[in-house]
Amino acid sequence: MAARIYRMVVTGLHLIGAGLVFVLMAVIVTDVLGRSVFNHPLTGAPELVRVALVSLLFLGMAQTWRTDKHIRATVLADRVSDRGRAALNVAALLCALIVFLMLCYSSWGLAAEAWRIGEFEGAGALRVPTYPLRTLILLCSGLTSFQLVLDLAREARRLWGKE
Repeated sequence: MAARIYRMVVTGLHLIGAGLVFVLMAVIVTDVLGRSVFNHPLTGAPELVRVALVSLLFLGMAQTWRTDKHIRATVLADRVSDRGRAALNVAALLCALIVFLMLCYSSWGLAAEAWRIGEFEGAGALRVPTYPLRTLILLCSGLTSFQLVLDLAREARRLWGKE
């Protein structure tokens, strides 16, 4: 049951990210057309694009790891045994887990502070609140860390012949 809920949450975040691609595309096209044709760019487009790009990256991260769709260089892995490949995967997953745990750790304080002070980015016509984005980074880094732990357990079982 918990695995199903986790899968639904991660897939849902991924689908939100996919929808955000179309929103981002519409914002950029509107900004470019407004700037080129009407000499009037879309107000706040740079701020919206900045927030959307960071959101896109983190919304799909856990799903990418869960479905094993990330890019990997296999030059070395193709030349070693299955056990050697599992050892390389364990090392890579440990490195990724350390990075995402550090992201969680560093994001925690930033998200809490952004909520506390009601932090905004940008000036003038469009001010974008940063606390939703900082919270999203924290949440998605945590989910990705959890997925990396699951992947690490799977690869460790392969490495020690338990699978």
